[in-house]
Amino acid sequence: MGLAPWSLLAAALLAGAGATAQPAPEYQAKVVLLDKLTRFVIWPQTASRPFLIGVLGRTPFGDELDTYFAHRTLKGRPVTVNYYRDAQEVGECDVLFVCASEKPRLQGILARLKGRPTLTVSDAEGFAGAGVMVGIVRAEARLTFEVNLASTRQAGFRMEPGFLQLAKLIQ
Repeated sequence: MGLAPWSLLAAALLAGAGATAQPAPEYQAKVVLLDKLTRFVIWPQTASRPFLIGVLGRTPFGDELDTYFAHRTLKGRPVTVNYYRDAQEVGECDVLFVCASEKPRLQGILARLKGRPTLTVSDAEGFAGAGVMVGIVRAEARLTFEVNLASTRQAGFRMEPGFLQLAKLIQ
């Protein structure tokens, strides 16, 4: 019998990005977690275009996102990664990673995205509490998730119950 998808995520969270001789840098683990995260989220609507990941602000990923998703699919669709300097540049987007550099503009960014089927994600401290839907945070020696339930539900997203059991929930 196979493991439930959320069990696989739990194993990934506990092990980091995978078994390697040296631990992967944190940003590489976060790229993998972005990939895994999409498996546990049900979007309010689907599209026939490529799955769009946006990065807003000064990216900590370098070219890791482009390299990692070059030959992968998400939700059965090829992946396109777009980088934005300003929230006004953000068009249609399935996942928007909001970088820590955007802290002074965060409330304006979230207001601009309100009502859109865009899953907001960040690794900046306090962003999930401020309204970003999913935070990738360090808990002791591992990475885990914070989920802002109000923001997520307001945008029409649903998440697998097993995933929510692994995350820190923010009301």
